[in-house]
Amino acid sequence: MGLGVLDDKHLEHVPGTALLTDVVDARRHHQGQLDTTQLRHGKGRNADVVLVPQPSRSPNDPLNWPMWRKDLMLFFICIDTAVVGAWGPMISPGYAQMAVQWDMTYNALNGGLGWGVFVIGVSCFFTNSLAVIWGRRPVFLLGNLLLFISSLWGYFATTYSSLLASRLVGCIGMSPFEVLVTTTIADLYFVHERGLRLAMWGLCLSVGVGGGVIISGYIIEDAGWNWTYGVCAIIFGVWIIVLYLFCPETSYNRDPSLNIDLGTRNLAEDLATKRLAKEGTDGLADEQHIETASGDAASDLDTSEPRNTFWHDLKIFHGRQSPDAYWKVLTRPLLMLIFPQVLFSFFAYGLTTSWLVVVGSVLSQIFSAPPYNFTVSGVGLVSISALVGSIIGAFLTGPLADWVTKFMSRRNGGIYEPEFRLVMIVVTLILGGMSFFGFGWSLSVQDPWIGPVVFYGLQYFSVGFINIAVYGYLTDCHRDKAPEAFAAINLRNIYSFGMNYFISDWISSQGPKEVFCIVGGVHVFICLCAIPMYVFGKRCRSWTSRVGIFQKVMSA
Repeated sequence: MGLGVLDDKHLEHVPGTALLTDVVDARRHHQGQLDTTQLRHGKGRNADVVLVPQPSRSPNDPLNWPMWRKDLMLFFICIDTAVVGAWGPMISPGYAQMAVQWDMTYNALNGGLGWGVFVIGVSCFFTNSLAVIWGRRPVFLLGNLLLFISSLWGYFATTYSSLLASRLVGCIGMSPFEVLVTTTIADLYFVHERGLRLAMWGLCLSVGVGGGVIISGYIIEDAGWNWTYGVCAIIFGVWIIVLYLFCPETSYNRDPSLNIDLGTRNLAEDLATKRLAKEGTDGLADEQHIETASGDAASDLDTSEPRNTFWHDLKIFHGRQSPDAYWKVLTRPLLMLIFPQVLFSFFAYGLTTSWLVVVGSVLSQIFSAPPYNFTVSGVGLVSISALVGSIIGAFLTGPLADWVTKFMSRRNGGIYEPEFRLVMIVVTLILGGMSFFGFGWSLSVQDPWIGPVVFYGLQYFSVGFINIAVYGYLTDCHRDKAPEAFAAINLRNIYSFGMNYFISDWISSQGPKEVFCIVGGVHVFICLCAIPMYVFGKRCRSWTSRVGIFQKVMSA
């Protein structure tokens, strides 16, 4: 048993488990009796960290790109993600005003525009399939183009039907940012580097949702709701050019022997033994000791591949990335919901994130009515608490996620288990439960506005921990099928769509205390499910790697 994770007795190597840290002794690396010097390692304080997956010798392998290039690309994607995050809920502060303008009830307007959430959930399957087969780059560019077109359309829309149609087009464009950013992070970074980057992406998404509502509240009050789309159209128009110039393709087919976290054989041991046998150990290993991902490692792989030019990287299409049929990739996310790891991630990430979407959609209903009587811009300012909670949470979760991964691996004899990611859910269990219960209770007793607003910010702070845990867990369990796995858990958008249809009437009829106490109870139950997943997760991964039906899904 590794730190509470039950061992598996059926496979030599369980997919997802990896040798992450070893012992550095007299400039040599070893893990038990295995000489791991010829495996590629990190540098500095991470000198004992084995790079997972092992990078190839190709200069075009995204894992070998300079760190500044990786981070710059992710920075541009994250800024884009922030605007995408703002695009969905940015008109919510004006819902009460728009309902009067079009002679609709608040619930009818909220539920109708909620069809966009449903479209995101469905279109994720199609954009995911395109990305798996043709690469990430064309799908990101297509998403931005659709958001640019829909924003222009929204700016000129004068009727509810026109606005709804424009939002449905835009929500198709939003879908790549729901499933492909985490996949891109897995393409660019090693296991011990992903936590911080996932947190930064989560931060930008939350900043977009929270900060966008704050800004849009003033825009709606001073210039009208149409101008929120006008501003977005300008930004998306510029960002199409930015992504075209600075975000190359990250999908890369490297030698399967380098994926030491995948498969049912101990590829780390095979690779280390093979390289030692080829190069010999008479001092040569010490001379060629690897400290960086771009160092001159002894390798049995071809090093003659020329580096791609800048003009080559500007190509939108780089050929077919997967031989799989489109319809097979399209249906695979649905089939993957039978995997215990994916099903747990669907509930843990999907439902807890959906609560935030639902709460955000009823802020105008709650705070524009007595006893608060907020203006449109005042409702927007409520999201400052969500923004602050997200920022604080991101700066804690990112470094903490990577530190926990390395700390627990070192305590576990150098072996990393994806279940180590789930430890951080304990924060969400405690603070998340408090935030939902407190939010409903404070509204019920009509506390001063600071009470529910603080609890609202605490929701964003606490949910950030479970999001980073699930992002990392699912990526490490199914890195080779990460786009399909994330498309599967983003079916939670369909749940959010359903909730939008009755949440407003539910609050009106039963009161916020009962509604959010039920939400808090479900949230606590979901977090507690992480305990059996942590204990039995490795055996579940082994089971899904041995049983025929799961293998058929993975090869479908």
